[in-house]
Amino acid sequence: MASFDFTRSTAFNLPNRLTLSRLVVAIVFFVFLSYRYYDVAFFAYLLAWVTDWLDGYVARKKGLLTDFGRIADPFVDKIIVCGGFILLIQHANNIIPSWMVVVIVAREFLVNSLRSYSESKGIEFGATIWGKAKMFVQSFTISLILLFCAYLDHIVFIKHGIVVMLWLTVIITLLSGIKYMIKAGPAILAK
Repeated sequence: MASFDFTRSTAFNLPNRLTLSRLVVAIVFFVFLSYRYYDVAFFAYLLAWVTDWLDGYVARKKGLLTDFGRIADPFVDKIIVCGGFILLIQHANNIIPSWMVVVIVAREFLVNSLRSYSESKGIEFGATIWGKAKMFVQSFTISLILLFCAYLDHIVFIKHGIVVMLWLTVIITLLSGIKYMIKAGPAILAK
């Protein structure tokens, strides 16, 4: 019986291993956030953010793009961002309106559905600049909230800055969702 060599598998190349490690980091992030270790949660989230950038950079630079990575990377992104916003509602409920989190999570479900449908029709549905901007703003906002909870909860203007960032996050999240709906138009209209 032949054994499977993970190190030679293109599905488990370096960028994809970084993506899968980000899933483990997401679990660490959720656990520490749940128990109000905001400083550790912040550094775990920062590590996840860095590995998200790094896996994309390595994949493009070394030509290691795979179908697995194209699916796994946004999936892991959605887990950590949606999970982060959902958990932060209970820790910063006086700052984060729950309806904003519903909008963010709903957009992620919608775009994931559009991606699945488009790709089932043979139409590639990769990330756009809007999706990358959305991810940056969402990650920056989560990081800012974590810093606020860990160290800065006594500084009023930071709280106001978080409110501004939340509104910006929702606006960019909605705009990127609309852009992806337009991008999926040909697949939706195809017979």
